[in-house]
Amino acid sequence: MTTMDPDIEIMHVVLPQKLQPEEHVKVTLSSEFNRKEPPPDIYNHAAFHVFDEETHSNENFDPINSVWGHRIKNNPRLFNATKFRIYSVESVEQDAVVMSLGVTDYKHFLGTNWAPYVQHLQSKGAELHDNTQAFLSDALGVGASVITNDNFLMFLLRSEHCAEAPGTWDVPGGHAEPKEIIGDVPLQDIRLTSLDSSKVVHEIFDSILREVTDEVNIPRERLSAPLYTGTHRNMTSAGRPSVAFEIKCSLSKEEVLQLYTKGSQSEADESTNILFLPWSDIPSLEMSNPELWGKMAPSAKGNLTVLRLAHGVSTV
Repeated sequence: MTTMDPDIEIMHVVLPQKLQPEEHVKVTLSSEFNRKEPPPDIYNHAAFHVFDEETHSNENFDPINSVWGHRIKNNPRLFNATKFRIYSVESVEQDAVVMSLGVTDYKHFLGTNWAPYVQHLQSKGAELHDNTQAFLSDALGVGASVITNDNFLMFLLRSEHCAEAPGTWDVPGGHAEPKEIIGDVPLQDIRLTSLDSSKVVHEIFDSILREVTDEVNIPRERLSAPLYTGTHRNMTSAGRPSVAFEIKCSLSKEEVLQLYTKGSQSEADESTNILFLPWSDIPSLEMSNPELWGKMAPSAKGNLTVLRLAHGVSTV
C-alpha cells in the first residue's frame, strides 16, 4: 500500500474504527522469517569495493562488522541488542491480526538497512528470493500516537546523537526487545520455537509503554493500554518496518509538558524538545504545515498516516 509521501509505505492498517487490543494480535514465530544470508559472491560487487576497498581486499571481509565498526567509531553511544524482525502482517477473521516474526539485532540492522550497499542487497533479494527485503535485517520498531486528555498529540525532537533521523520530530518509540523474555541470549543462539508467542505479543505492546514513560516521563498509570493501528515501512532506511499504536493519556498537554521538562526520565538525552499538535490538525497536516511535515521523521509520518486511516478520517 503506497502513500503520497515517498518516505513511508503502509504494510497494514486495521479496518476503520477497529483498533486492536493486545488480545486480538497473534504472532507466528519461525527461523524462516529471519534475514537470509546472501551468497558469498555477492560481496564481489563493486558496491562493496566502493564502501571499504581496503577491508574488502581481506579474504575474511565482513561488511556488516565493517559498517558497525564505522558507526561505533562515529557514535560510541551505540550498542548491539537483539530485535524482532517482521516478515508479514495481515488481518484474519474475527478481527484478529497475525504477525509473522523472526529475530535479528541492531548491528545487522545498521549493517544492512543503513549500509551504503543496501540497494544491491535489495536487488539481489528480488532476484534470488522475489523479495527485496530478504537480505535485510528489517529490525521491528514500535511507535505511538499519544493523545492527551485535551486532544493533543505529542512529538519529540530527536537529539543529534541519535543513530536514526537525528534532529527530526518523531513520535515516542523504540523497539520490542527479545531480551525482556529470554535475557541476553546472542542472536545465533535464539531458538524461536522455544519462545512463548503470547509473551512476544505482550512484549511488543509493553515495549511502547516503556518507551513513552522513558522518553516523555509520563507515569504508566496515566497511559491507556495500547491499541494496534497498523504497520508501516520507513523507506529512507530501505523499508524498515514499525508497528504503530494509539495510546490515550489521562493528563493534559500542560501536565505532560511539566513532566517532560523535569528531565528525570531515563532516556531524557534522546530528545531536546517536545511539541504538541491538536488532533484537528492531523488530517491535513501535510497541506496546512508542509514545513513541519518535512521536518518529521519517517516513523512519525508513518504513525500519523496509519492513525488517520485507522480512524477513517480524510487525508491529503
